Amino acid sequence: MNDVRQSTANLVQRWKDEGPVDLPALSQWRIDDEWPENSWLPHAEEAFAQKQNDLLEIIVAELTDAQLATLNLTKLRFEGKADELPEALENAWAAASNPKSRDLVLEGRIRMERGLVKFEAGDIEAARDDLAWAETRLKSVAKASREHDLSLLNKAAFHLMIGEDLMALQVYGDIPRNGEHAPETVAFSRLGASRILANHGDVPAAIRHSWVSFNLSRQQNMNDIMLQAGSTFLMLASDSMYDNAVPMEKQIEDAKPRGTDQPAGEPRVLPIEVSDVFKTCVESWDGDVSGQDRGDLLGLLFAGHMLGRVGEINGIMTKPDEVEDMMLVAAVLQVIDPEKAESWQNRLNQLAKTSE
Repeated sequence: MNDVRQSTANLVQRWKDEGPVDLPALSQWRIDDEWPENSWLPHAEEAFAQKQNDLLEIIVAELTDAQLATLNLTKLRFEGKADELPEALENAWAAASNPKSRDLVLEGRIRMERGLVKFEAGDIEAARDDLAWAETRLKSVAKASREHDLSLLNKAAFHLMIGEDLMALQVYGDIPRNGEHAPETVAFSRLGASRILANHGDVPAAIRHSWVSFNLSRQQNMNDIMLQAGSTFLMLASDSMYDNAVPMEKQIEDAKPRGTDQPAGEPRVLPIEVSDVFKTCVESWDGDVSGQDRGDLLGLLFAGHMLGRVGEINGIMTKPDEVEDMMLVAAVLQVIDPEKAESWQNRLNQLAKTSE
């Protein structure tokens, strides 16, 4: 057996590799991944997200009415049907709070979902109340469960969205790295903490957190988060490489809380660690350059330039018409051969005009 609960993506990936299998086999896989036997809802949501309909059909048959109603909330969010969420929330709450089959955990989960809807509607204080209520309930009845983890991450996201980044950092700090929380939750929280710390000038701590996030997400086959965490690490660490730097794992082991009057210190990272993260990210990148926020590719480009390995990410350099992130276009212009710069300058001008 594994020492820690595995990501729900692990079972879905196993289905892709070894399936189809029947419910008893799936149940054993769930046990192998250290998941409790009381709910298939987390795996149903993952199967839906990954469009594994045959797997979803098997799992859905095992869900309660309240779990089915909660899965429907996930589907509506995923499909962008925000106008249907209020009614769906009422139905889910009625199912979860039914005296004959009351589910205290799902009550907390649904209250969290209501908080998100309130936030999207602009009712900030109502959203704050719902998210706080949900996290407190879930901490009480299902601490470190997937639902509790979701409530923590959404509470942190709420604080970030309204400019309370230090409050978000405090929430992330409530998710210990060596505790009972799922690895993917720790990976999300450490990536978020890394970005906040970097924005506040504590680059050494930001590098450590991004390193933890990168390695956890890599172990859990979470490629999207791994690329984000890896590129964050590369962006922060690539110009701080020293052959005599302390290995990252040792830095993390020795790290202690820093007082407000103490300087952050200077970041120092081994070149081989930067190189290994760069190599892993390049191998995991699918070649797509579209999207208006491609911080992951900015990190790859910066590290490739510092390592003298831009040639390994040539896929970025040859697709000016497909790049939609103005910052990425501007970064390419800083490193590309001047003879090839005209098409990139034209693309930058085009994007700038579109954004006016």
